[in-house]
This record gives sequence, C-alpha cells and structure tokens, in this order.
Amino acid sequence: MSKHRNLFLDRVNEFHDKGLISDQILKSFYDRLPVLERAVASVERASNIDYPAISFEPTLSIISYPSATFSRAVIYASTRIKKLNGTYVLCVEMSLPFLLYAKEDMLRACIGHEFLHYVFNTIALAGKAFATLRGERLDTPEVHIAYDDTHLVEPEEWLEEQELINLIKNNINPVIADKELEADIKSKWIDTGLPVAQMTIEASRFSIPILEISKIPLDEKIIKKGQTKRFFLHVDH
Repeated sequence: MSKHRNLFLDRVNEFHDKGLISDQILKSFYDRLPVLERAVASVERASNIDYPAISFEPTLSIISYPSATFSRAVIYASTRIKKLNGTYVLCVEMSLPFLLYAKEDMLRACIGHEFLHYVFNTIALAGKAFATLRGERLDTPEVHIAYDDTHLVEPEEWLEEQELINLIKNNINPVIADKELEADIKSKWIDTGLPVAQMTIEASRFSIPILEISKIPLDEKIIKKGQTKRFFLHVDH
C-alpha cells in the first residue's frame, strides 16, 4: 500500500491460523487491500483529513431486531469505538466478506459513508454529546436506519469531490442495498459455512467504560473545522 495505514489485520490472520478461513480467502483478503487503499486515498484527497484506523471482522455479523418479526440486517461496516493495541480508538470496522465481494465503487462509497460517521462521532465525542452517540432504543430496522441517516455529517460540507459525493448518495440510502453483493455473500460465505454470528442490536451500539472516554484520541483538524459547522448547534443542547 502506498501510505502507512493503521490497518488491524489480527482477527483475519487469527481466523486463518485456526482454520476458520482458507488460504485462498486469506490471499484474496490481501489482494483486495490495494483496492481498499484507493478508496481510502480518494476520501483523504476529497476531505484533506486523515482516514481513521480500520479493523477487519472475519465473522459476518447479522443483527436481529427484537421488535420486528423475522427481520435481520447484515453489518458490512460500521464506525465504532474499539480497543486496538491496548487503546480505545474511534475506528472503522469492516466485514471481511464485504471487502472481498463488494465492487470497487461500492467499496469507495462505503468508505466515504463511514468517514462521514467518523467526523460526526469525533465532533460528538469532543463536545461530550454521549447521549447523541448512543441514541434511543434501536429495536426495529426503521429506527436503526433513521439513526444511521442522522448520525453523520453532510457530505457537501466535508468532501470536495462531487463524484465521491454522488457515489455515496447513489449507493447508500442510507444503508447498502445491493442484490448482487447480497447474493455473493450468501452463496460464497453463508452457504459455504464460513463464520457467521447473530448479533443483538445492543451489541452493535457504542460501549466504552466512562473513564476511558476522555482518553480517546480525536482529530483536531475535524474538531476545529466542526466548530464552524451547523452540527455544533444541535449536539451541544
């Protein structure tokens, strides 16, 4: 990759060592990293902001909603607080099967979308708007989608490339709906018995010991720019 990245590959390598994913899947993962780099670099050029750390989850996570009968959703990527190398950080977590099977434009759109969440969460953490991050009960798909749609910044205010903005808007509305991708993940991942985990909605939410929150490193460039944006008008109340 052309630039040093904070990429956390441990989980993927661990699953390979344990025989949970094959040599071919591991090779495909590493082969896709240059594609990921192009997507990340395009967001950095458009924003003039460094992209956050990225961790990879080799288990396909599927959320079940307790208040919606037979309703499930696959998690392709999320912006979350994780403990990486012993330190809590705000990062993007990406599903391994999504990285493997998403087309490059979709991958770029997702990377851009998660960047908008990352900016929102950075400003919310800086403003100590912890209730804003956690939100209300997200126990139906509709409420979860509405939460996702409001917990990100406006792309036009943070990205200077219209092509990237269009990719995000055309591919994520506000969640990914790609029948070809869904079919590939089902046939190449789920149906072949690769790692899948059922996840509760509570497990997908921000969770961090209260004493650790102030220690999370935050991008000062985002905080400074955020002070000029409308976002601060509604997280501080």
